[in-house]
Order: sequence, then structure tokens, then C-alpha cells
Amino acid sequence: MLRLSRRQIVENNAMILERVEQKLEKSGVIAGGAKLIVAVSGGCDSVALLHMLCKLRGSLEVALHVASLDHGLRGAAGQGDLDFVGQLARNWGLRYTLNQVDVPRLSRGWGLGLEAAARRARYDFLAQVARQEDCQCVVVGHHADDQAETVLMNIIRGSGLRGLGGMRLLSPLPDHPQLQLLRPLLTITRAELEHYCQAKDLVYRQDESNWDTSFGRNFLRHEIMDRLSRMNPDVVSALNRLAESAAVDESFVASQLENLAEVALSSWDDGCSISRPLFLKAHPALQRRLLRRAFHLLAAGGESLSHELTLDLVAFCQSARTGAKRDIGAALELRIVYDDIRIQRKGSQEPRGDYRLIPAEMNCVLRAEKPLMIGGLSIRVCAEAGDCETGVALVLPAGGELRLRTRRAGDRFKPRGMGGRSRKLKDWMIDCKIPRRLRDQIPLLCADGEIVAICLGPAWRLARVDALSGSASSATVVCLD
Repeated sequence: MLRLSRRQIVENNAMILERVEQKLEKSGVIAGGAKLIVAVSGGCDSVALLHMLCKLRGSLEVALHVASLDHGLRGAAGQGDLDFVGQLARNWGLRYTLNQVDVPRLSRGWGLGLEAAARRARYDFLAQVARQEDCQCVVVGHHADDQAETVLMNIIRGSGLRGLGGMRLLSPLPDHPQLQLLRPLLTITRAELEHYCQAKDLVYRQDESNWDTSFGRNFLRHEIMDRLSRMNPDVVSALNRLAESAAVDESFVASQLENLAEVALSSWDDGCSISRPLFLKAHPALQRRLLRRAFHLLAAGGESLSHELTLDLVAFCQSARTGAKRDIGAALELRIVYDDIRIQRKGSQEPRGDYRLIPAEMNCVLRAEKPLMIGGLSIRVCAEAGDCETGVALVLPAGGELRLRTRRAGDRFKPRGMGGRSRKLKDWMIDCKIPRRLRDQIPLLCADGEIVAICLGPAWRLARVDALSGSASSATVVCLD
């Protein structure tokens, strides 16, 4: 540890306290009368944090509650840390909660490594204490060296921009998003905290397991970071600058994603739909994030798209033809449906949107004396066009048989504006971009076997009917609503 004069230590400590107070105020979660759960392990970092919060609690008007957990990994030493924290809280007049868990047993039950299981158990414990104390914020002692190690660990894992941003001053408590996790020491180095404890004559515990390099974090700290510091003695500051820069950039990209998602992404119970034209116009960085956003809305158990699969799906969305689909894991599939990119649960129903549908293979006769109401449709025969107060009045030659049915093989349709020429109904539906799964439920109104109207979404599309048999002197008026 760098040797400083007594005067330097006093000046540095005053600045550290001021910096921590600024971070607490910047977080926006400190308000008069608020209560903070302070995670204290008994080590230098957490003891310094607790001392600073005690110094500031009067001016900030906050109450403190100490929480400490023994992970059951260090036997008597772990119990000794717990006793130390309890005594420290009593000495400083603070309420506290202490607990012990068997992390090796939890590790086996959860199917996690010891480090991951210890982390999960710790945050679960802190969340439990926060709820018991009716508190929304947990404060931890993560500092600048921890931040540098986190960034480096994320680089090794192949993280993107978000991972390069490291830890945030304020973030949701892992696995408990309704609670806040506050890190006011992120700009303070480990050396500064050691000097602080030295100047204040603060006693703290040394955790010998912190030197066990069989743990990934300890290996990174004592092997990798030590070697990197030989190349750049200021490596901790360098990695913290990278984190700050990446966090600012990620914040900008995230805001652009929100703007895009607001207009391009919609969802229903079993799926999401992305506007393909807007997707194709977006920057690749936003395309990738938009696909991940849609996937996360539906995937269970915290599953995520791998980097490789994300790139593959972007390419697929750019080039695939309508009707193409891909299995993307988590019991989900991605489909191209005309101008939509659909991500939905396998076997789920296609969203109806504005379509009004009737049962497939329906075929019923429409009788003048009995209006037909089905699937949001209302069809009735009127004496004259003026009787049709809402909807569309369709005038047909009198005497023809009227039927409501769904499509059949070989159906043709004479859209208005085509000079009486007919088209294959299948081709017309494709041009109208009706999803394939819905085509067999589109309502068709037929007169003497010929399609005279098709319900397309909220509106009816009418055909030319002048070629139909019947007397021109009399007519049947059908009101379609």
C-alpha cells in the first residue's frame, strides 16, 4: 500500500467522504426518513462504507440497518466474521440482522458453482432483510478495483457494450428487481479505503479465502490484474474510464432502442411482432437488440439469444421470404409473415389483429327473415339500401341464394376496378398479405355460388356483380357490418 503523510490521508479522507455523499445524493433514492440496508462482511471495504454512512446519516436524514451473511464456506472464520459485524453494529448503535447458509448444499441444489451460489444466496438474504425492514434500497461496498475486475471479467466472457459498462451506481437488485442496489464507492479505490480505515483506526477482518486463486475472481485479481498493472500501473483507472465511457454509449443506444421498439414492436400473450420494414432500416446494433428484446419478452427462465444465433437471425430476417421460419430455442420460433417478423411460442395461434374470422369450412345459407351474426359480423337482408344505417349496402340481383362460407380450392374473385376480370382468390389473398394461417377463416359472402364480398379486417371488399343471373328490375339489398 502506498505510504501517505498524515496530512495527505486526512485530506484524502475528507474528499472521499464528500465524493460518497455526492454519489448518494446523485442516486436519487436518498430522501429524508429513508432506511438503507447496508451489506457488511467485516472486511475493509464494507467497514469503511458503514463508517462513512454513519458519518453522513445525520445530514442525509437516513436510518441504517446492517445485514451480514455467513456462507458456510469458512467454518469458524466465517462465524467469527459474523460475530465481529454484530459487535460492530452494537458499538455504533445500529440495528442488524445476521444469518448463516450452507452454500455448498445450495450450490448442489441450484446446479451452480460455489461463487454463483454464494452470490445468489447473498442477494436473496439482502432482499429478505429489505422486505422485513420495509426498505427499498440495499447499499454495498463495491469499489473501483471491483469495477475494473468486473469489466475485465466481462471482456474475457465476450461481453458486448453493456458488459463493458460494468456495475452501475444504482441498479435493480439481482433476482429482485423491485429493490434497488446502491454502490456509492464505485469511484473509490481499494487503496483509498485502506487509507481511510488506517486514518480512522478502524479494525476490520481479513478473509483468507480472498487469496484462494481457485476462485475465478481471486485468480483475476491476484494473477491477471497484478500482471496488467506492470504494463500500466494505472490499469484500474483505465478500466474504470472504459466502463464509464461504455455506460454512456450504452445509455444512448438503449434510448434509440426504446424509440424503435415503441413503433416497431408489438406483443400479445404468445408472441411478438416486429415491423420488418422498420427493422431493415435500423442500424445493425438496434436490429440485434430488438430481436433480443422480443425474445426476452417470451423466453422463460432467463434464457437469452447467443451472439452467434442473434447474428444468424438478423441475416435470416434480412433475406428470408414470407412463410419462412426458424426454431430459436426456448420453445419459440421466428416466422416471416409479409411485413412482420413474428416470434411466438410453438403451436400458438396466429394473432388475429383486425381480422374478423369464422370457423374454417363454414358454409351456411343466409335467410332474409333471420339476420346472421357471427365472429363479429352482422349480415342482414334489407328492403332497400336506405335501411342500411351502418356498414355497407350491397345490391344484388333478386332471387339468388346467399351463403356465408370460407374459401375452397379453385375459388375466383372479381375485384372492383378490374373491368370484370377475375383473379384466383389465393393470389388475391397473397397480394393482400393475409397470413396463411388465417386464410381458411376469412368470411366470404357468395350469391348463387359466386363470391360477391370478402371481409378483410374491419372492412368488406366488394366484387362486381353485374354478371350475376337475375332480373335487373328487382334487387336484394344485403347490409354488411
